[in-house]
Amino acid sequence: MPDAVKSRYVIQLERPGERVDMEFVRALLGGTGVELDAGYGPVPVNPSLGRFVVRGFASPEARAVAERIPGVRF
Repeated sequence: MPDAVKSRYVIQLERPGERVDMEFVRALLGGTGVELDAGYGPVPVNPSLGRFVVRGFASPEARAVAERIPGVRF
């Protein structure tokens, strides 16, 4: 998909009790069409709640697919 169709997002992940690293995030969002910025994240926002953010790029379709995953918000 052309980059002009993709937007940059900060993506919030709520994964209480899980170890969240980029490998985990890649596996979680794999197949959605979301492209992750490997240089940013996951950044702990509230580790006690399991809340982290990553930065990525997504088309509207990829965003809609990823938002169906429990705990993923754009």
